[in-house]
Amino acid sequence: MAMYVVCRSVMVQVGVLVVGVSGEETTTIEKSLNTAEIWFVSTEAEAVACVQAHPSIRIALLDFSSSVSLLQTLSHYPIHSIVLTSDNTMEERKALALGASDCLQRPYSPELLRIRVGLLADSLMGEEGNVLFDSLLWQAPIGIAVYSGPDVAHMEMVKANAILLDIMGRTKEELMTIDWKLLTHPEDLEKELVKYTQFSNHEISGYEIEKRFIKPDGSLVWVNMTVSRLYVNQPEAEDYLGIIKDITEQKELEASLRERERIIHSYFSQLPGMAYRCAFDEHWTMQFVSSGCKELTGYLPEELVGNKVISFNEMIAPIHRDNVREEWASIINGETPFIQEYEIITKDGDKRWVFDTGRGIQDDQGAFVAIEGMLFDISERKRQELVLNYYHNHDEWTDLPNRRFLVSFLEEEQKKRGNALLAVNLTAVHALSVAHGFLYSRNLVKQVAMKLQALSDSEHVLFSSYEYQMIFFIKAPVDFAALLSFGMMVSKKVASLLREERVGWGIGLIELSDVPVEESLTNLLIASEQGLSDFDAGHEVCVFDEAMQQAMRRRTTIERELAELIKNPVSSSLSLQFQPIWDVKTQTISGFEALSRMKSPSLGSVSPTEFIEIAEKAKLIVPLGKMIIDKALKFLSLIEKEGFSNVGVSINISAIQLMNKDFLPSLMKAVEHNRVDTENITLEVTESVFISKFQDVNDLFFLLQQLGMSIAIDDFGTGYSTLSRERELNVNCLKIDKAFIDKLEVLQEKEAITAEIISLAHKLGHTVIAEGVEFENQYNYLKKYRCDKIQGFLFSKPLDISDALVLLKQTNRT
Repeated sequence: MAMYVVCRSVMVQVGVLVVGVSGEETTTIEKSLNTAEIWFVSTEAEAVACVQAHPSIRIALLDFSSSVSLLQTLSHYPIHSIVLTSDNTMEERKALALGASDCLQRPYSPELLRIRVGLLADSLMGEEGNVLFDSLLWQAPIGIAVYSGPDVAHMEMVKANAILLDIMGRTKEELMTIDWKLLTHPEDLEKELVKYTQFSNHEISGYEIEKRFIKPDGSLVWVNMTVSRLYVNQPEAEDYLGIIKDITEQKELEASLRERERIIHSYFSQLPGMAYRCAFDEHWTMQFVSSGCKELTGYLPEELVGNKVISFNEMIAPIHRDNVREEWASIINGETPFIQEYEIITKDGDKRWVFDTGRGIQDDQGAFVAIEGMLFDISERKRQELVLNYYHNHDEWTDLPNRRFLVSFLEEEQKKRGNALLAVNLTAVHALSVAHGFLYSRNLVKQVAMKLQALSDSEHVLFSSYEYQMIFFIKAPVDFAALLSFGMMVSKKVASLLREERVGWGIGLIELSDVPVEESLTNLLIASEQGLSDFDAGHEVCVFDEAMQQAMRRRTTIERELAELIKNPVSSSLSLQFQPIWDVKTQTISGFEALSRMKSPSLGSVSPTEFIEIAEKAKLIVPLGKMIIDKALKFLSLIEKEGFSNVGVSINISAIQLMNKDFLPSLMKAVEHNRVDTENITLEVTESVFISKFQDVNDLFFLLQQLGMSIAIDDFGTGYSTLSRERELNVNCLKIDKAFIDKLEVLQEKEAITAEIISLAHKLGHTVIAEGVEFENQYNYLKKYRCDKIQGFLFSKPLDISDALVLLKQTNRT
């Protein structure tokens, strides 16, 4: 942004160079000159380079310390300088002697800086410029007046803006005829006359004061007034500038706050507790103690005064004495009140928490003479705080320190490297809730915690991290072998309870480094989950290593790219292939299963098993599932338009998608958008959807069937057993898992149970599809036992859209 000087017929851009100014003052300058183009530099060399690069720079603001040699350098350029000085007239004189155009003493107001820069910009334009003050300054939200005369004592107002006249409540003519001293409140006049005299005698270049003016109706207006010479570099010119800000509301607020403070102080003085006055000495020698002393401390007031029986310092619990003294010492010479909570020891030897609030007292000469304050008994509140703090930092079920406490503990641990963490993953215990109820599994976790607490000591601290995870902090283990040995001891304790329940557990181990705490805990969780996955293989303790780090990075990459893919639905990263489903009876294609494919920009092809699991855990499966459904229905719309009105598409739906409240409305919206026949849509789900909320899921299936869609159970026979409730299920089709089809290659026909599965499904009125058919003898077996449809490489691998259409036309139109 540039600062424009408004002239009669032209606008001239003026740049401002600021040299040697830093900190809060740069902010003040930016706010003051918010319409100017400003350059900030630190050294003389930088200043010269900036001036040469930017010819629009015509004004320089120089810190006095930077001005001595720089003023001479800048004299070779068409630049006028304002030197920022301390409250030192000698500095001003020296700066003006060196060629400065103007000086401005710190501290200065933003308004004064804006006006002085504006005036200098005005003078730069010469006689032709004749900057219109009304456009540049007089519209400012402050009162401004310009005075002129042979000297300060005989100055006369020549200009005044409307804001000033409004603040004063007078016309310009009135202000020109009435002596300003008569308009000033008598109580403020004496103070101002001292500064006015110094100003008149050229001892100071200006002054700032808070004062009251008397308005025509007798009311008062509080103002902050700044008076200065208009042109510091022209001491012979008796032109003066006055800036006035109305601070009446501020003053009223200050008075209101003081009154409120008085009322509050009066209120607290009547509260139960102990009022006191004491010396600031090593004993806190009491000079006065109120009658509340007896109830609070057990001592009579006279027993404390003058340390007659005991000093107050002796009453403060030893652990708090230094803190109390340090806090008082830090504020004793200021106006900040003392507020602290600490324990005292009563006459009976009990401990009580007190709230101490006081203030240092000074005499008329400003010398510190005493401390006055109040003590209140807060023991009950402290007890409640300690209870709440305990529950805040402990798991209510196991009574172990919780994850919040662990994170705080690890963050405060000065030396992380060399210590270790060991996690016990009990996630598998959750499965027992289905059969035995939630309390059963939670009580089992509690029993495990009690067992593990037997291993706790000063070097092995046990925490409860999540509902089904506990973590040992191991301080400076002897060596890695000792860590593994401890891990085996933990596993043995867990085994004594979980072996008979026939559920596994995982133990993860990580040596701490200087990485952030949350990252360490994430790595530990990964190791414990891997330990749980490897449980059946007998790997009891899983150590976080580089391979896991790489796996975690891969997972993070996939999760990030899935999120980006969802934001950009037209991305080519997600595509679908379609595997034909062959009708054994009609020898035609009855439908296609939509299979999602992900091509990562950084990792290449990612298997559906991997990215679907990551999407579910990252809570991205719902939006991702919507994209897959939409792409699948677009393909269905395409084959319907090609005239294949009886060929359907099967879409895999996860349990998370299915239970989302938006699933059905979103699905029907996609159906309507793609204008497809619901009779040609099959939704494939795994048996796991029935683990919880069986009735809710079954009711949803019934509603989907009423809308014309079919429901198929995928991978039947490998997961959660629904056989006992098969007759109740609102499903249309069972898909026999590939594992059963593979066994047809190694088992005798009479040994295989695939035929029984087909027969059972038919008796219940379900269609049967065999997955993973790759060999002729598998096909012959399935055909013999009247399997309805097959799917597998024997007939076709998954195909792209164009290839799927070609195969469909070749097969179903021959």
